[in-house]
Amino acid sequence: MREKKHKILITMLALVASLFLSGCLLRISADDLYRLPELSEDYLRIQGHINTILNAGAEFSPPISGPNRQSVQLMDISGDGTNEVIAFFRVPDESRLKIYIFEMRDGDYSVAAIIEGAGTAIESIRYVDMNGDGVMEIIVGWQLGDAFKHMEIYSVADWNAVLLASAEYEGITVFDLDGDGNDDIIVLRLPTLESGAVAQSFRLTEDRDMLTSQVALSAGVEAFSRVMRGTLLDGVAAIFVEGEGVFEEGSFVTDILAFRHGVFLNVSMRESSGVSDETVRQRRILSSDVSGDGQIKVPIPRRLRAQTDTAYYAMDWYLFDSRGHSRLAFSTFHNPTDEWFLILPIDWRGRVSVRRDDAVSGERTVIFSYIVGDDGGPFEDFLKVYRLTGDAREERAGLPGRVRLTSEGTSVYAFELLTEDNRFGLTFNETVIVENFRLIFSDWLAGTF
Repeated sequence: MREKKHKILITMLALVASLFLSGCLLRISADDLYRLPELSEDYLRIQGHINTILNAGAEFSPPISGPNRQSVQLMDISGDGTNEVIAFFRVPDESRLKIYIFEMRDGDYSVAAIIEGAGTAIESIRYVDMNGDGVMEIIVGWQLGDAFKHMEIYSVADWNAVLLASAEYEGITVFDLDGDGNDDIIVLRLPTLESGAVAQSFRLTEDRDMLTSQVALSAGVEAFSRVMRGTLLDGVAAIFVEGEGVFEEGSFVTDILAFRHGVFLNVSMRESSGVSDETVRQRRILSSDVSGDGQIKVPIPRRLRAQTDTAYYAMDWYLFDSRGHSRLAFSTFHNPTDEWFLILPIDWRGRVSVRRDDAVSGERTVIFSYIVGDDGGPFEDFLKVYRLTGDAREERAGLPGRVRLTSEGTSVYAFELLTEDNRFGLTFNETVIVENFRLIFSDWLAGTF
């Protein structure tokens, strides 16, 4: 019993800390800063209610993933300006999971609503005002065994927990996809024996009617890597679903989902193949807002003309519009080994080759060469980009002819032009290289969902 009370105290102290950090307690004066904090009356009241639940045999069971993972959370669900307290429990003897919502009434907390479900855990919890009425809907993910997850959307208007919709899912995304100013719920499902992978949208009207639509994802998708939220070339909101599987031209695909004229569509999918063919690729580089303008670009590798047996690739980044039409935004040479990339001037396209030279210890060098003639060679080197490590890295970055770019951790980056500016009719000089050099965003490589 003493151990249990100790755990309760730790949990409630964490709640008090979150109250201070979120600015939910009364303002404190300068004199108060020199006094030890005292537990508020509100804290003592809610502690008593939670202790009653725990003493009856329940135990804390916080969400295991998603954006909100605390055992006790604060959220203004009702929209009245006062936070409700939401606590998560498991009742082992009953194999039930319970979410208690406590509301402040007449100077004390009382149970406003209880949401119950069956499963091994509460997978996630989200609070979303889906129709703009100021009241949060509650989106609960229930974990049922190792692989099965079930979502339920509840309305708690007037503190009656009403189930509005439910669905099995692999992932949940919250985003104003239809552009009406209110967030929608989009769930992704993996293939089953009956159907392929699909995405399903849930939208709530002012009258609390739930509108739902479903679209197919690329045939062959077996797993999801990540979902990105952003805008298309024509300003339409979209989500980009990164899938892995087996396709004719590669193992990775991006499905682009958007609303057009009120209809939920996979705008990148081709009807003839059932696959977003234009986004299929072999290399696992994920879509990203590379340039930071809010528009997601899809990377398509392009093999460069080789000087050695090793294959090197440029990355062509494409923008899409809501009709599925694409446009090349720019190209990069993407060097994940050394964690940098270079935006390639458009006149380099088809005229430049790349190779590595790591013969000098502590120097990892990429050499850019101009392709002389139309028959694949010879090659004339014009640029070296260095990643320098070791104790003498700063000195080596300052060797004659080299220009220091930046540093990251124990690495220094530099470059060297091997010929006069803009030779061969190619755009290159010190300013171009400095402005076009970037360190790699790690999330292009590591999938997050």
